Amino acid sequence: MTDHWDEFSKSLAEKSVPRRQTLRLLGAALAGAFLAPLGLRTAWAGGRDPCKAFCQCSNKSRQNSCLAACRACSGDTGRVCGSCGSGYACTDLGFDFQNCGACGHVCQEPGPYEDGACMFGRCEYACAEGAVDCGDGACTPLWADPDNCGACGNVCPDWAPYCDLGVCAENPCSAGLTLCNGFCVNLFTDMNNCGACGAVCQGDYCAGGACETSCNPC
Repeated sequence: MTDHWDEFSKSLAEKSVPRRQTLRLLGAALAGAFLAPLGLRTAWAGGRDPCKAFCQCSNKSRQNSCLAACRACSGDTGRVCGSCGSGYACTDLGFDFQNCGACGHVCQEPGPYEDGACMFGRCEYACAEGAVDCGDGACTPLWADPDNCGACGNVCPDWAPYCDLGVCAENPCSAGLTLCNGFCVNLFTDMNNCGACGAVCQGDYCAGGACETSCNPC
């Protein structure tokens, strides 16, 4: 810009310089005055591009992927999670279960009968519907726990040791089924429990609690 103004000043001092040439130099000087700051801002911004400073992948495609994720985050590199090898993604650290509050901070998986979520950057947990904390820090299913059947502290008696839908029962299985090795089975038709728990049927089928063999016509 200084060079343009110097040339313009000299043109005014030299009477031999044509008017058209003087106007051309004036235009160049004014253009330099207006465009130079813009050029400086562009260069300054380019030198401080946070995405280019953050993304340092040697592989071009991975570098482009990182830059795309960073720009999707509007240059907020604190929300760009991943690595050159696994890939980058723009994440919401306030609600991302795998990056809760910070990249790589994975919330612990919720326990049985428990729900978990990342809420405003913190891992939060709550008992599932119907389950409650009976004082031991764990979520208890009141519909199935014989030590807390229907309510905390309600222990099922020996004569009805099972908790079925919050009620103590002799048999946890539905009508017509029998509990065998932790499973409710139909002793009338189950090949592995035919007529009694553990009685494996060696025939072709179990009917009425007895093993039967198909009659093949000669």
